[in-house]
Amino acid sequence: MKLKQWLASARQSMQEQPIGTLLTLLLGLLAIILLSLYYRVYLDDEHWEKFKVEHHCELRISKTGTQRASWACDDGKTYFRWRQQR
Repeated sequence: MKLKQWLASARQSMQEQPIGTLLTLLLGLLAIILLSLYYRVYLDDEHWEKFKVEHHCELRISKTGTQRASWACDDGKTYFRWRQQR
């Protein structure tokens, strides 16, 4: 019963303020997209920490002594991690 009332209220709101309703839906969708991107990066960082230990990755240092965002691993590949520049 509450679902029918909520749908009726939403329909009435859309008829009275279509632009406001559209903006609300777009902001909600944007919030969902941003949260999903944040959690994907968080999970990727967790995977990277495990990978870095398993493959004995070492941060490369430039000739000037500054850190770069590249990692040399024992599999012979170089990995670039922008989040590791912190």
